[in-house]
Amino acid sequence: MDTRQGKRLTDPELHALFDELFPHGFAGADVLAEIAPEGWEHSPLLACFHPPVERLFEERVMIHRNLEEWRRLGLRRRGTTPVDPRPEPTLEDVRREYEPTPVNEEEEVTELLGLCLWDTFSDNHDVIAADGRVADIGSFRGAGAFLDEHLTRDQDGWREGDYLGFYLGTIWISRRADLAPVYAMIFRRLKALGADWVYHFPEVGIVELASAKDADNPDKPYSVSESAVAELKAQQRRAEVERFRAELREANARAREAAMDQPPPATVRAYRQVYGRDPRGWPPV
Repeated sequence: MDTRQGKRLTDPELHALFDELFPHGFAGADVLAEIAPEGWEHSPLLACFHPPVERLFEERVMIHRNLEEWRRLGLRRRGTTPVDPRPEPTLEDVRREYEPTPVNEEEEVTELLGLCLWDTFSDNHDVIAADGRVADIGSFRGAGAFLDEHLTRDQDGWREGDYLGFYLGTIWISRRADLAPVYAMIFRRLKALGADWVYHFPEVGIVELASAKDADNPDKPYSVSESAVAELKAQQRRAEVERFRAELREANARAREAAMDQPPPATVRAYRQVYGRDPRGWPPV
């Protein structure tokens, strides 16, 4: 038995916690009163779902540059000759493709709250219940699945695949508006229930999956030459993985240093506003 399970809320207890936090649902009038007191259509948060073309253009350029950087690193690791970068998108490109969408208050508020809850309860952070147990709704995709299940548990059937709607939280919209008011609303409700929050600096990592070839072929005759070649390839792969891990460690260290030169993230600012102090784990070390 995993002894850690006793330190976590059970699934029924997690759903009960979310019912206490949001008794009228994710888009209830009480939620709107806190995050959009002037009305959703007049809230700066509306830009999360209806950003101006200029904002979309900046996002497209940023994504393009990040992909090009990963492409460059991949070519360097493989020892491949560098290639010319692909052309960046232009503002005219984005204007041509832009199509305004109608406002859907309930759907957008529900989605925004779900994304911010993913940022709070997942992304390696910890919500600590009043009794000291962790309110662990799962990590990454698991957290997205829990949030979707909580929203759809009273409906007939499972909306297969909808957990991806909350996966990675606000990563795609966090620059469109200041989300601190949403996080502050979440923290006020957590604090009222005696709960706390522990910050963990987000880091990029790598997971290496072992090959299943040997397990799939247990009766395959042993060959010294094939074994030697396989061991050489395995050593080369381990060396490549270690080089990549070293690069990621350096990148994570640089990200930590850069974070200390920037204003705290919206989650930390909101926590300070509600609890009057920094969360455990901030500043990152």
